Amino acid sequence: MEKSPLRVGRGDLDPRGLRRSLLRDAVFLRLLDNVLRGEYRRGQRLRLDTIADDMQVSRTPVREALVSLESHQLVTVQRYVGVVITQWSVDQMTERLRIARAMIVDPAASGTGPDDRFDHSWLRECWTEAGAFVELAAWFLRRRGASVSADWMLSQRTVLDMFFTDDVALANGIDAVVDRARRLDLVDQAVRAAERDAVDDCAAVLLELAAALIALPDRFRVSVAS
Repeated sequence: MEKSPLRVGRGDLDPRGLRRSLLRDAVFLRLLDNVLRGEYRRGQRLRLDTIADDMQVSRTPVREALVSLESHQLVTVQRYVGVVITQWSVDQMTERLRIARAMIVDPAASGTGPDDRFDHSWLRECWTEAGAFVELAAWFLRRRGASVSADWMLSQRTVLDMFFTDDVALANGIDAVVDRARRLDLVDQAVRAAERDAVDDCAAVLLELAAALIALPDRFRVSVAS
């Protein structure tokens, strides 16, 4: 069996190490990491100029990155006030997975979509099983003709992928190592099904993987200060 391409357990998310070098994306990932780790407190206010100075970049990529964070409901941007970190929660993160699971159960489209063969290379940029789940689920939805749902699914990849990395999960009281071997096995099963274009078989495995990811935060191993 081919070794999983996932970069599981990656702790260093330094934008300078990313394959995609667009400054906006690098700033977005750094801000997202800070938010999900709790380096920015929930309810804390930050100013665009302060962020730009701290990251040694201009205001433009910071502004663009904040738009992306706002679309994920992790910050609100208030003119003349600055950036306010939202009161997001672990439950809100798993709710994204519940929505994704519901989309797989009911793709909201009939028949088949484009003959979009699964490409194993799509997983190379994934850090965790959650990222792989999103890529596979998006492929399934496209094959079922649910392109709008597939687009929403892909829009969640970076947030869910980073949330389940070891360091970010630990910062939120989650031991991401728990049951990882099983989750990786489910990813491999889903990939094999997708590669042979067994769409329904892939969906069945993805539902198992979604359930495993949703259950993971209940297996807290550390306490996190509020």
